[in-house]
Amino acid sequence: MTPRGAATSLAMPTNIQPGDPTTVGARNFRALWAGAAVTNLADGVVKLALPLVAVSMTDSPALVAGVTLANTLPWLLFSLPAGVLADRVDRRHLIMTMAAVRALALAVLVGGVLAELLPLAGLYAGALLLGTAEVFADTTRMSVVPMVVPRNRMESAFAKLTATETAANEFIGPPLGGLLAAAGLAVALGAGAVGYAGALLALTIMTGHYRSGRHSSSTAGAPSLRAEIREGVQYVWRERALRTLLLVAGAASGCWAAWTAVIVVYAVAPGPLDLSHSEYGLLIGGLGVGGVVGASVAPALIRRLGRQVVLVTSMACLAVLLAAPAVSSSAWLIAVTTVLGGAGSGAWNVTYSSLRALVVPEEMMGRYSGVSRLTSWGSMPLGALVAGLTAELIGVRAVFWGGAGVCVLVLAATLRTVTSPEFRRVEARATAFDEPVPAHPHRS
Repeated sequence: MTPRGAATSLAMPTNIQPGDPTTVGARNFRALWAGAAVTNLADGVVKLALPLVAVSMTDSPALVAGVTLANTLPWLLFSLPAGVLADRVDRRHLIMTMAAVRALALAVLVGGVLAELLPLAGLYAGALLLGTAEVFADTTRMSVVPMVVPRNRMESAFAKLTATETAANEFIGPPLGGLLAAAGLAVALGAGAVGYAGALLALTIMTGHYRSGRHSSSTAGAPSLRAEIREGVQYVWRERALRTLLLVAGAASGCWAAWTAVIVVYAVAPGPLDLSHSEYGLLIGGLGVGGVVGASVAPALIRRLGRQVVLVTSMACLAVLLAAPAVSSSAWLIAVTTVLGGAGSGAWNVTYSSLRALVVPEEMMGRYSGVSRLTSWGSMPLGALVAGLTAELIGVRAVFWGGAGVCVLVLAATLRTVTSPEFRRVEARATAFDEPVPAHPHRS
């Protein structure tokens, strides 16, 4: 187990402008939060619009699911390199670069849609590029939070960030995307491009440099990419409880991706729910409603009930989300369970992210985030692929039945993990470091 040692002091960005450090840190977090909010609003619009573009091109469930596969495949391919890069370069600049890449990619897609020259393969390529930029940006953003927030405020910071991201990505974004798609698919994609450009501008408000302390002075003699990836994987492997939770989250994410990949075929007319584009946006928005509630109440639930109860309950909510469309074609029931599933996701994200931020050394945070994203998000393209093939060969409901079965196994694994001695030791470490620490930035 890597000792916390010198990493227990908060590594703040260097070259901060003079002034009260707490005020500077708060301003930087607000800028980070604003950028995340606008980015996730654009994500919510775009991720609803892309499958609708595919539905307009083909009625094959497998080909429609291919958009989700292409958009999530980068999590499997690039999570580990993204984590290493986040520990090597200025993290804010990397996030800004990825925002620019996404804005430009959407501009190209908009042109193709307007000219009616966009092939399905071109849509896949655009979704792949957008997903790649998302991997690098999201992995890096989580590594910046501990650099601008004191440890004793970590849970509330992650709660605010997660609630905002969820509200924008899943509550506001999809309904807005549905309305914009009703006006035109190019309009929805164009709105996403504007959103990513706005996120880039928000991040320019942040002051200072955001390089990991390990690489802040010089890159001379830096370990190779392979060596740093290996170091990150070895660190996660030694943390048995966190490693098991990552594997659990990976299985759950695969189920989530399977649901996401085919729910559009199940919900939008002529599917069983017979919803319009705007009604489908409202349905997906239920994830955001639940996510905001789950993320907002998570800190209080952690204090009152403990992380163990919150993690187990979160997984139970996901099982209900998957089971509902397997047994019913009631739009109202599906809507209720969508909210419930979103609540479980929001609570899980806050609970696990705050625990990770409290026990993982800052200089390891980027690589740990990369391994975390590989495990928990890398399963998403596999889930989308299996879902598409299953829906094509057997039927859409078979996807939901299979996902619900996997979720039951995941729930059992979660229960076993959080009652283990290893998890109690991790909890003790988190509690030991969850104390007031002033945010004193390092200045050059």
